[in-house]
Amino acid sequence: MLNWLLFLALGALAMLAADRAWLRRVSRSDGALHDPDGYLELTARMTELCHGDRRQVDALIEAQQQLHPQATHAEAVRLAMRHLLEPEAARHRA
Repeated sequence: MLNWLLFLALGALAMLAADRAWLRRVSRSDGALHDPDGYLELTARMTELCHGDRRQVDALIEAQQQLHPQATHAEAVRLAMRHLLEPEAARHRA
């Protein structure tokens, strides 16, 4: 009986040690994402402007891709961001 309790305690300690090691590894891997065109940051900002509605952001990007089929995804995101900000810019000019 005592052997089983010792075995369970050692197993629990091994699980705890593995969990701690994994959490340390994950916290160190906070490197920046590879985003040379900057469209990930624009997509995040557009999601904020759309009050968290990612479907609306995807619809705006899809509409720009249909209007400009030759555009890359990064260009479509930039065009969608410009389209999203146009009404706000018009209000500030008036």
